[in-house]
Order: sequence, then structure tokens, then C-alpha cells
Amino acid sequence: MREIVGQEFETHDEDEDHDDALRPRHGRRTRQIVSAHDSEMRHGRKTNARRFTGYKLHVAAAADAPVLTAITVSPGNEHDGHHAAALVEQQPEPRRPQRVIGDAAYGNIEVREQLEQRQVSVLARLHLKGADDEAAIHKDEFRIDLHSDTVTCPQGKTAKIYKPRRGRPAASGQRVARFSATDCQPCPLRARCAPGGRRQIRISRREDLRQDALQTLADPVEHEHLKRTRPRIERLLGLMAYRYHARTSRYRGSRKTELQAVWTAVLVNLHPIGAALRG
Repeated sequence: MREIVGQEFETHDEDEDHDDALRPRHGRRTRQIVSAHDSEMRHGRKTNARRFTGYKLHVAAAADAPVLTAITVSPGNEHDGHHAAALVEQQPEPRRPQRVIGDAAYGNIEVREQLEQRQVSVLARLHLKGADDEAAIHKDEFRIDLHSDTVTCPQGKTAKIYKPRRGRPAASGQRVARFSATDCQPCPLRARCAPGGRRQIRISRREDLRQDALQTLADPVEHEHLKRTRPRIERLLGLMAYRYHARTSRYRGSRKTELQAVWTAVLVNLHPIGAALRG
């Protein structure tokens, strides 16, 4: 209990002997302890509107069979995609997948880079940063050519990709393509694309992974495969959550919570075996 109270208040050294020495802490603390009974659980979000307190369950399933192949548990505030590599490594090396299929949480560049180091590709939607404004023209509508280091806008104007200027910190190796004011100001799309007068496109350190992902998702065959495969995996997760009540932990602490998750995964894997025997 003292640890929880200590998170919410801070003391001033000169006033340690006085009752009014405590001052409320300000700012967001991602590692904040939220329970006196289970110090490992954290606040998390399913969506912007749906919050929860506890743990996240991360599961890998075989795409060609209704079988769970790996499972792990993390505090509720951790990102889903950060556990993709651990789920791959949890499986025996001869049976590790050559490609991972998932939602946008597993499609960001960091996850793709981690799995690339393990010779595993990713089929997942990209998380589009800054795509909340549907009227704005997103970066993905520009044609980025990494061989010629150029970016072409939807109106056909081209800008060169440059490294950040000296004296300006490079954000994770990012480069920038800046269109000229003579290109942007008379453009009919300026209000949506460059309301400030000039448009610039940031090129990430692993823009090659992003461009490969966009090319794959643009393939109708791959798009249809993703669309057909994900619901089969989601049905397994639904079986865990609703039939075997995996959303509720009967224990405290991550180790026992993960043990419950493993038991639940075993029951899910026995389900198709029982169905085959009944047939």
C-alpha cells in the first residue's frame, strides 16, 4: 500500500517532518502500480473508449489448422506487437512460421523489423499515423521511390529526399522530402495536403519495409488471404474468451495468470479433437 500512495504523492526534503510535506505528483506514469493485491497488473485499453485493468493475453495460432501454437501474458499497458517475436521464438524451430498474419498492432515497422531478423515476414495492415482526418491526404498516397530517392505527389510533382540538416537531430534516421512552395501554393489539393503552404514527407529509417508491406497489401490475392484467414483465428480467440472465460483471471500475478492461460489453450486445442471423435 505504501508503494501505491508513494506513486501519487511526493515529499519535499525541507518539509519531511510536516504533514503538509506531501504534494500530488503530476504527469503520466506508465509503470504505475494499480492494485495493492497484484502489483504486476496495469491499466490498459482495448479501444479508445474501452479500458480495463489487468493483463493482456497474446496468442499465436496455426493458420491452416484450428490449433494454438504459443501463448504469453503481459501487463495491460504493453503494446500487442512487442510480443510477436516472443510468440515466434516460443515455438520449436522446425515448426516456426515463415509468415505472421495479424491485425494492425502487428503491422508497425518495429514489429516487422524484429520479425525480419528472425526470417519471418508479416501480413498485416499498416497503422496509419495521422489518418484520423479523413479529408487530409495521407503519406501513402504519395509515390516513394527509394532507388532514385524521390517522392511524387498525387498531382505529379516530385521532390528529392534529403537527410536532416546539420545541427538538427535526426529522428531515428528519418529523412525528409520537402516540396517547394511553387509546387504547393497553386495546387488544387493544397487545402487538404499542405494547408501551411508546403508539404513535407518524412521517410522512416526502414521505409523499405513499409513500401514492401504496401505492395503486398495491394495484391488482391494477399488481401483476400488476409481477409479469409483472420476470422478463423479470431474464432479460436473467441472460444478462449467466451467458452473458457479467459478474460477473467482466477489468480494474482503474471506467472499464475499465464499458467491459467496455458490450461485454457490446452482446452481449446482439445476442442477440435473432441469434435473429430464425435464425428
